[in-house]
Amino acid sequence: MANTIKLIIGLGNPTKKHGGDRHNAGFMALDALAKQSDISFEDKSTFDAMVATDDSLLLVKPQTYMNDSGISAQKLFKQYKEMPIVVYDDVDINLGEVKCSFGRGAGGHNGVQSIIDHLGTKDFFRIRIGVRPVHEELKSHILPPDGFQNFLLKPFAPFEAELKEQVIKKAVEIIEALKTETFENVMNQFN
Repeated sequence: MANTIKLIIGLGNPTKKHGGDRHNAGFMALDALAKQSDISFEDKSTFDAMVATDDSLLLVKPQTYMNDSGISAQKLFKQYKEMPIVVYDDVDINLGEVKCSFGRGAGGHNGVQSIIDHLGTKDFFRIRIGVRPVHEELKSHILPPDGFQNFLLKPFAPFEAELKEQVIKKAVEIIEALKTETFENVMNQFN
């Protein structure tokens, strides 16, 4: 009997301009896993995404821009009949931390809201990568008038590099654990 493939959708914006942005943490995690596993992403226009296969995982980076991520998720669901596992940045979680959850609302994240809207449910597993600044000199950047929206479209500061690597590594560990573990076990282990 063949293993069921797990759809891992990393959220981000597809242009080089946004490659290092906090909002692209989901892409960063999938890129790190692909590099670790020595696999490459290929364009799959039928899914509006770049995809790579790693054992029982289909790694997916939607190419529709963040706010339309649900278009790709819906096409994947129609093909595979599997709810995706979504990996994304969360400004409510401190940089350095990663949280797992299931069946939550979007929490103001437009990419997640697009997936909820296109799938018609919020019942999917999430890997939420913390991007909230912990260094005093950056904390004011998420306050009005600019707010966190503009902050998310900026790269990590050089002095955040170690924490950024830490969260990306933890997100990859969680994805790897999902190959064999249940959602509940993964949440108990990593939250």
